Amino acid sequence: MSHATIATATASAVEAASTAAAEATRQGAPVVSQFFRSLVPDPTSPIQLVLLGLAGYFAVRSALASRSKGPEKFAMANVQEAVVPTKRDFTPEELAECDGHDEETPLHIAVRRVVYDVSKARGFYGPGGPYANFAGRDASRGLALGAFDTSILTDLDDPVDTLEDLDKAENEALDEWATFFAGKYVPVGRLVDAPMTPERVAAAEKKAAAKEAAEKEAAEKKAAEKEAAEKEAAEKKEAAAKEAAEKEAAAEKEVADTETKKDI
Repeated sequence: MSHATIATATASAVEAASTAAAEATRQGAPVVSQFFRSLVPDPTSPIQLVLLGLAGYFAVRSALASRSKGPEKFAMANVQEAVVPTKRDFTPEELAECDGHDEETPLHIAVRRVVYDVSKARGFYGPGGPYANFAGRDASRGLALGAFDTSILTDLDDPVDTLEDLDKAENEALDEWATFFAGKYVPVGRLVDAPMTPERVAAAEKKAAAKEAAEKEAAEKKAAEKEAAEKEAAEKKEAAAKEAAEKEAAAEKEVADTETKKDI
């Protein structure tokens, strides 16, 4: 809250106090009149009004400061439960539409399946920001691993990342990020898996088959490379042994020739 707002509120309080004192006196309300007169014995006195204004200013400022304190201590259990006002569910594809690509488009990010509105931090999560790759996406794995490139993101047509393979340190890191987001940004819903329509089932099966084929091809290539490397190593070893044997034979022959010459 700005000082201008506080000053405005203080001026209003002073004006109200003066009016109330005058009205109380006019109507003959002895208790109320006595109270206001104890604060402002002479409502027409500029000095007394200034003193009352200062008192009101600090009272209002103190009240506003107490209301602007940070959020209460956050517990991860609260994020998983009713503390998140689920205004709607977002599928990964629906969340991707909230990437803040322009000023009219909301900017949302999901952390541990909770979707937050981070539109007020476009400098960080909007186009060109250091975390722009997380805009409209589930940022959980990237935050847990400290990786911010697109390769860490789950494909939009895949199920929501379960994060089951994260170790203790990675989960703790993600919990800290979840605490940060819950304390700073407004939750607007939850990230859920898209309904498995026949088309999506077929696409998932096709993708799984392609992935399996790619993994099989990669494994076969790796095995072939290993076999080739082992064969090359064996050939080099055999060649080295042959060369050593030839050198040894040549040395023995040289010794024998020398002995023969001595006998002659």
